[in-house]
Amino acid sequence: MAEKPLPESEVEGSTADKDSERLAKIHDEAMQRFDSVAMPQQELRADSLQARRFVTIPGAQWEGQWGVQYENVPRPEVDKITKSLEKIETDYRENRLTVDYVPSDEAADDSTAETLDGIHRADSYHFKAQQARDNAFQEAIRGGFGAYRLTTDYADPYDPSSDEQRVNPGLTIVDADQSVYFDGASKVYDKSDAEWAFVVSALPRATAIATWGEDNIDPWPLENWKWAYDWYTPDVVRIAEYYVCEKVPDKLFILTHETSGEEQRLFESELAEGALDDLKAEGWTVEERDFKRKRVRKYVLNGSRVLKDCKYIAGCEIPIVPVYGRRDFVDNMERWRGHVGKRMDRQRIYNASIAKVVELQALAPYEVPIVDPEQVSGYVDGNTTILEHWAKGNIERYPVRLLHALRNENGEIVSAGPIGKIEPPQVQPATAALLQVSSADLTDDDDQADEVKANVSADAMDIAASRVDSRSAIYLDNMRQSIQREAEIYLGMAKEVYFEPGRKVETRTQDGKDGQAVLHEPYMGEDNVYRIRNDLSRGRYKVIADVQESTVTARQKTVRQNVALAEIAVKAGSNELANAALLTAVMNQDGEGQADMQDWARQQLIGLGVVKPTPEEQRMIEQAAQEQQNQPPSAADQALQAQAMELVSKAKLNDANAVQKIADAMLKEAQAQAVGGPVSEPETPSGLTAANDEANIAERFASADLKRAQAEEIRRGGSEKRIRMGHEIEMERRQQEQAEREPRDAA
Repeated sequence: MAEKPLPESEVEGSTADKDSERLAKIHDEAMQRFDSVAMPQQELRADSLQARRFVTIPGAQWEGQWGVQYENVPRPEVDKITKSLEKIETDYRENRLTVDYVPSDEAADDSTAETLDGIHRADSYHFKAQQARDNAFQEAIRGGFGAYRLTTDYADPYDPSSDEQRVNPGLTIVDADQSVYFDGASKVYDKSDAEWAFVVSALPRATAIATWGEDNIDPWPLENWKWAYDWYTPDVVRIAEYYVCEKVPDKLFILTHETSGEEQRLFESELAEGALDDLKAEGWTVEERDFKRKRVRKYVLNGSRVLKDCKYIAGCEIPIVPVYGRRDFVDNMERWRGHVGKRMDRQRIYNASIAKVVELQALAPYEVPIVDPEQVSGYVDGNTTILEHWAKGNIERYPVRLLHALRNENGEIVSAGPIGKIEPPQVQPATAALLQVSSADLTDDDDQADEVKANVSADAMDIAASRVDSRSAIYLDNMRQSIQREAEIYLGMAKEVYFEPGRKVETRTQDGKDGQAVLHEPYMGEDNVYRIRNDLSRGRYKVIADVQESTVTARQKTVRQNVALAEIAVKAGSNELANAALLTAVMNQDGEGQADMQDWARQQLIGLGVVKPTPEEQRMIEQAAQEQQNQPPSAADQALQAQAMELVSKAKLNDANAVQKIADAMLKEAQAQAVGGPVSEPETPSGLTAANDEANIAERFASADLKRAQAEEIRRGGSEKRIRMGHEIEMERRQQEQAEREPRDAA
């Protein structure tokens, strides 16, 4: 293989001083493309940013013209949107999306696909890619659009002796609605048909100068400026990463092995010098044809020039993954929105209605008495006037209020209390109606299906939960498409990054257990044919992304199902199935201190053949068996072997005695008939005597058979319990034979 591309951060690309004419044309084309998509979407992207601020930043619900109208009044925020927003995010986090690579042609195999799954999970864990996915999903459900990207990096950046790289499947892009721009002609959701894309970053001017040099940033390009986008401000400089797809001419070698007929296809750019001659010497015939490969080239630029040409990057797809909330095309322009956009006006009306009520309560919280100045003249206790007494009444909690009575000229009381009162203002009917309507609209999405209600069946609760979950379905399905796109981009990059024969790469199972795989690992197939697995460059794989339950939820369900299965198996008399189900339940049990028990349960399941051992476990099993065979027998084993040999000897002796008795009987009968004559003929045995002799002989043969069986059982490491069971079976057989003989003897 040829040398793989360097990580994007390590590429020493050409600057604007090198090949300036070509780079100037590239920059001019890039600026035209950028303005063609950025300017028409300027209002859309501003609305997306406003929606995200609306539910994130305190006080943002009063931004803009709405806040100007209520500048001098209380401006409370009673957020009614965040709860439904958090419900969508909770559904996403409880139903994580997984990637599964599946072989799609004969050159691909299941083992390599499984390895690819494991490498993808290991890379995601190593680079914390889930954080990038979560951030993109949050921006999508709030503002309507989010994104993240894939990159390559050194496996160990601090090891100078290693050039091995890894693929980062999720690098965070913040404020994607302000920084990510795709080809305007692209119509597919995942942007797989896009020919170019931009990722814009805003840097402080001092940082930009320190990174790229003052000559590349200054002087400010104010003369003859022809671009609509604002690339420069006095304090901020915007830098863009520009990805563009190119059709690169290359030569394709189709290699066919003369002996096996196996075929593989390699590009000239992928082969090291002399590699083709080596393949020919190994028996490969070569056919050539011209081919155009799709490659992705990366540039770094600002508003005035190309800062770096990063050459071709790993993979053949633009490594940016878009995530949408809801997506539409209107007037031939892509538009999007999140969960917040359509609810902002309702939330503003509700906040304004609450503000009006708060204002009324603050201005006139209770009735105000109207009194004559004579009624509040004078002092209460020499230090406090009557007015101060009334002013402090609610604070000091005075039990009574003092007030002079109004009297006429004759001293008679005309008015003992206030002469009138000011009523507190009432909420206007229009304000009350708006408050009610806006509150009902905002809480329409909140069915409280996740709350357990009394006297409600479980089926009814499930129906309500399904109705609420359906509101999250669009967002989750869009995220599923984005995860699928990520896996497709990852596959193209992995083929160029993970190619070294014999390299050991990290893998990870769905349960979170670490593993290891060897690239280009040779093995002997079931058909006794020498093969290579974990070669990512061979064969094609398709991606299946699906929503699954969270690990905790899935484990709990698995435990319940297996416990129920064990109960059914016990009732059906299948103890082996019950044992396997209970061990599986233990494997999925959560809790502190379960690790040792789960390890034991896994070993039991491997012994039962329920769980397939990992390659490492298989090697350990084979090694233990080999060590056991090579170990000298212990004293206990020698004793068992001696006992077995003794039982075999006794069995053979019983056989010999039985045969000898039969031979003696036959000899005596022959002598009596042939030599002695009728006088010396022995007494003819009765039927009972013959039956007893036959029974004794049969008993001796059975005893010999039993002892042979006992010896074999001991030789195999059988337990004493099985030997006792053998005795019991033999006794039952003897009793049965005795019962069959008794009628014949009686006859």
